[in-house]
Amino acid sequence: MNAPQTLRPRTGAQYLDAIAKDGRRVYYDGELVEDVTTHPAFRGGAKSLARLFDVAADPANDALMNFASPATGGPVWRCYHIPKTPADLASRRAMSTRWAEETFGLMGRTPDHVGGFLAGYAAKPGVFAEAGKRYAENIQRYHAYARDNHLYLSYAIVPPQIDRSKPAHKQSDPTLHAGVVAERDGGIVLKGAQQLGTGAVFSDAIYISCIHPLVPGDEAYAFAAAIPANAPGLKIYPRRPYAAGATSRFDYPLSSRFDEIDSLIVLDDVFVPWEDFSSAAINGGARRPIPMATIRRKRATR
Repeated sequence: MNAPQTLRPRTGAQYLDAIAKDGRRVYYDGELVEDVTTHPAFRGGAKSLARLFDVAADPANDALMNFASPATGGPVWRCYHIPKTPADLASRRAMSTRWAEETFGLMGRTPDHVGGFLAGYAAKPGVFAEAGKRYAENIQRYHAYARDNHLYLSYAIVPPQIDRSKPAHKQSDPTLHAGVVAERDGGIVLKGAQQLGTGAVFSDAIYISCIHPLVPGDEAYAFAAAIPANAPGLKIYPRRPYAAGATSRFDYPLSSRFDEIDSLIVLDDVFVPWEDFSSAAINGGARRPIPMATIRRKRATR
């Protein structure tokens, strides 16, 4: 996690430049989308999200949108702030309100959403330390990394809708749900799918985990990983974007600009390094702790 830190939040132009042609594999209508920032079905949503970056990057909005990073001293998004007082909570709410106003409340999975997840995890490292000190240290490190590099994370935490009467390990194919399929000297290999991936098409990284209850035998599926959207083996299959049917911004002022787009996330032998484990989940009482992992973003934020 050695990406260079910037002393100012990323601008919309920097954000668009970072996700354009970065190697992410987004498949739409059976074809690989070369650039989600210019494709007609996605460019409206990308530009709307870029506007949020510009709002936070404007020095005039620092007091509202940002706080001073404990590591760099520079302004970073307030959604990553770990609140200690009622005033801290109010300031976080004000930031989210400002961003919501930009999209008329139509985009609910903007960067402050999963950013809040990470702030919550980092606020209670003791929960993760129950499985080992290194897990608490790693979740705090990833939170700081995402905070100081102004990362936009989306998430996919729901298994595909296959046979709901069976747990993950009893499906006709045990790799239908995302899980660990192999261990290597340097880490683990993930395979399978997860949804809904709202905003995954546009995000820097995707937080992948499982919100459904797990049962004994499902240990391989007890993981959580923040994986770069352009990681080798990660594929994004979005539903049909609303903008695809919009003939003009004037006739379709909302659907042409504010569709975050849900996606099926497919992990095709995605490698997760051991050193990036962030926490552990305990399954089945005294069963062996199953590591949850994070992957560092492999390319520096520009």
